[in-house]
Amino acid sequence: MTALSVPPPEPDWEAAPVYQGGKRNPAFQTSTWEYAAVNFRLVAGLRVPLEALAARLRLTLESSWDDLGGMKIAMFRVRTTDFALTRHDGQDVVLVWLARATPEEDAAVELLLTVCGLDRRALLFIGNPTTGLTHCEERPT
Repeated sequence: MTALSVPPPEPDWEAAPVYQGGKRNPAFQTSTWEYAAVNFRLVAGLRVPLEALAARLRLTLESSWDDLGGMKIAMFRVRTTDFALTRHDGQDVVLVWLARATPEEDAAVELLLTVCGLDRRALLFIGNPTTGLTHCEERPT
């Protein structure tokens, strides 16, 4: 079998994950999270480390990106409820995403807190940008 070689990119092509204004590189790359995110809606923010949540549930964190930059993410199911947890590089807040097909946001957030061994003090906010975010005060134990 003859070995084929792929030529290098054209000199004026920009990186594929960067907005290019519709020119140059014929490929525009989006992240796995950008594809998956259309199936999720933001429902809460947590004030605990993503790595600790992942360790508790034995989740594997994946690297991805979106408009705001690099991020770590875990997508998983508890019973029949699909969740995603994301944290952007340099940020402390963990965003909680719920599958759009799940109607009961409050029950889903409570389920997540329960399986993570947390109570509502872990919530930084609840809600979403469309209906409004409700900031949750951190209360001493």
